[in-house]
Amino acid sequence: MDRLLHHELRAAVSAFAAIAVALTAMGLVRGLSAPDQPGRLGLYVVGLLAFLVVWTLLKATRIKWFSEVRSFEKAVPVEDLDVALPTERLLRDQPYSLRLFVLYLALALPLSFWEPWSLGVLLWSALDWLGQAALIAHWERRNGLLLWRGHVESRPWELSVSRRPPTRTATDARPA
Repeated sequence: MDRLLHHELRAAVSAFAAIAVALTAMGLVRGLSAPDQPGRLGLYVVGLLAFLVVWTLLKATRIKWFSEVRSFEKAVPVEDLDVALPTERLLRDQPYSLRLFVLYLALALPLSFWEPWSLGVLLWSALDWLGQAALIAHWERRNGLLLWRGHVESRPWELSVSRRPPTRTATDARPA
């Protein structure tokens, strides 16, 4: 089992790394040139970020077709499952997904040489994963639960929840 938050962060890091490698390769082959209209790039970035913020806020609502929160609330408690207590693959042990990195690199390299602006689609998905991670972190903190994915290997999208372990202090004393 894998924490959903860590899964989303691994995906975002992998996608950002692949985009960075593709942009570096494009810069080395094509050379770096200034945009034709410098203000247009800023407008594009602001528009992309505004759309992603609205999209993430829609997922934080309970609207039927957009809501991620509803699926978080439908997650099955780990205690009700016939699985062992989740063992967490820590983010520091595996900060990125090699498969996703290779897949994104295979998409990003040809796109960067064909039309550099098309990397915006890949950048959008990476930023969406980052927004999803922020949404998950907020939900987990507010509810005192941890979201897990992959309790059934054939259906990794099904979620389960467990209680957040109590916070440990430096002296191993119980928190006040």
